[in-house]
Amino acid sequence: MRRTRQTRVTVETHRLVTLRQRQSGSPAWCQECATQVQMLEPEQAAAVAGVSCRTIYRWVEAERVHFVEDAGGRILICLNSLFDKSKGKLKT
Repeated sequence: MRRTRQTRVTVETHRLVTLRQRQSGSPAWCQECATQVQMLEPEQAAAVAGVSCRTIYRWVEAERVHFVEDAGGRILICLNSLFDKSKGKLKT
């Protein structure tokens, strides 16, 4: 009888994201999370998620991430919902 040997390789990856904002400010209220959270501009959210800005806008349009639109029309994305989205391997 011939024996076969199996080798199992497990790879763990970790990512640390440091955000430095030009403006210092307090976190904003996310209605969906019902708490104060850090809100990111689409460009910052794209960098954190490792996707394009267009993907972020698609997620906003599909309501896959929490967001608010200020009086000036600027969109801000909830960092908590972005991290929740990233648990799903950030697929578009």
